[in-house]
Amino acid sequence: MRGRTPRVAVGLPVYNGAAFVRTAIESHLAQTYADFELIISDNCSNDETQDICERYARLDDRIRYHRQNENRGVNWNHWRVFSLSECEYFRWAGADDIPAPELIGHAVDTLDRHPDVVAYAPDTVNIDADGNVTRHLERNLDLQFDDVISRVRAVLTRGYQMTFDQGLLRREALLRTSMRWNYFGYDYILLLELAIMGKIVQPAGPILFRRLHGQSAALNTRKASEVRKWVDPTLRANILLPHWKWAIERVVACLNARLSFKERIGVLALVLRHAWWGRDKLGRDIKVAVQMRLGRTDEFPF
Repeated sequence: MRGRTPRVAVGLPVYNGAAFVRTAIESHLAQTYADFELIISDNCSNDETQDICERYARLDDRIRYHRQNENRGVNWNHWRVFSLSECEYFRWAGADDIPAPELIGHAVDTLDRHPDVVAYAPDTVNIDADGNVTRHLERNLDLQFDDVISRVRAVLTRGYQMTFDQGLLRREALLRTSMRWNYFGYDYILLLELAIMGKIVQPAGPILFRRLHGQSAALNTRKASEVRKWVDPTLRANILLPHWKWAIERVVACLNARLSFKERIGVLALVLRHAWWGRDKLGRDIKVAVQMRLGRTDEFPF
């Protein structure tokens, strides 16, 4: 595959993933759809991750391994793997997670047949460290509405886990987003931006097995110090206002989107109403920020 661009790029950001990264890599090599590249960005792991990834890269030329000189955080690493890709379709992969063998092929076929669909969200189950299924998630991101208002309303009001980016996304759609993936919870805004652009499908089909275990970043970002450790080690701010950040970014996304005047007004009304409904969270942000500034808490207001 060297010398040509495959249709699909899989970006796998990893840090100290030795426990499960073998399984993650092998689950991609076992895909029934073969026209992809696997881009691994190692955030300066200090376990066996480098040896494992380099070994697989020698075995299969679809794998590109890049190692950073320092840990720059999971958000930067997600941007890095995307920046290294040039393919028509893109998906992020979790170093702990396992896509079913048919997942990429099913997603490619779906996007090929439906040009108005910008994102394929995977049917997902949660598993534990031993691979036991703990929960089958509802398919709440099957947003096949023709109108943007219905799609945005669903994104703002439905409950879901953030696994849409492990399905398949159109690269051209990602390039039309703000691409500001450098703050905690940026995926909330990315999902909104994609829903504004077009339909999102989440069919009952090949399963993504999302592994949640004791060392999962998703379970270890409840304090400001943990956000700094997992998300952005360079973050030094003493005041963190996540819900304010999300509210502002939603307004910006609405203003920057390619919408008619009527659609823009409708989407903006939904976004502002959502912020008003969540005003208690905005108030809590300020309260916790003051306490954090005074050194009385390390609690992250999320």
